[in-house]
Amino acid sequence: METIESKKTERRSLNDEFSGFRGSENYYRHSDLFSKFFLTDGVKHITEKFGLCWFLDTVLSYQGDRAVKAVKFQIWTLERITEGENAGGWKVVLYLDSVPIIKQLFSTVSLTDDYEENFDVFKIYLADNVLFLPSEN
Repeated sequence: METIESKKTERRSLNDEFSGFRGSENYYRHSDLFSKFFLTDGVKHITEKFGLCWFLDTVLSYQGDRAVKAVKFQIWTLERITEGENAGGWKVVLYLDSVPIIKQLFSTVSLTDDYEENFDVFKIYLADNVLFLPSEN
């Protein structure tokens, strides 16, 4: 007998494709606007490869908010919405532990070579003004 849990499809993570990034030899400024924030080799690579600068801009734009800034270790995701009235869209989410505390919805996203069709979730961390991949932790 099929249960609801068995009907759920496995979410495809973009991070799985780049788990080879371990640590970082270099740190890069994302932009002049967010000059106090740095990217690791892995985040820079993925951002440039797929055109995800807008995702980083979204994450960093929240850093002026006192409540967000108070979260010392931030977990940010870009997630495909699969249910409800916004199904087919995307959301950027900040998690505190496993509880979403900020959600910003996007009706569509457009990545290089239509790569948005190949994954359902992408996760980055922010701590000490550095954005990094989970594998770089």
